[in-house]
Amino acid sequence: MELREFIHDADPVRNRELFGLLGEYAASPAIRDALGGFISSEPGRRWFVMLEDGERVAAFGSLRRKRTAAHLLHLYALEEDADIAVLERCIQEAREWGAACLLTADYWTRREFYFRYGFSSVRKVGRFVRFKKELGYGN
Repeated sequence: MELREFIHDADPVRNRELFGLLGEYAASPAIRDALGGFISSEPGRRWFVMLEDGERVAAFGSLRRKRTAAHLLHLYALEEDADIAVLERCIQEAREWGAACLLTADYWTRREFYFRYGFSSVRKVGRFVRFKKELGYGN
């Protein structure tokens, strides 16, 4: 498996490979239901896509910078445990940014996955739980 990294560019032409890989999943009602909402992005967002055999998407997720925190969004695995490498890379990237913490919201049923990586549950947000990993940087 290969982990590819992309930055959503303001120029749509430069996003063709990223959205070519993720377009099918962004349009899928089943994945929308699994994630609890639409896949979205904006220029500057960093995307991580795990590919199997160099072309088949196995997992994906994205990071957004917000002041002293990094936000993990749309973490999804099409194959069991394929999202582990994506999560680990997102943690590393947030540390490299100097973020104080990494935040995400996911279903409570995924708590053990996040707890394994040092996240704690912060609060309930609708049908999701906010998870937070302190990174020890920032203000």
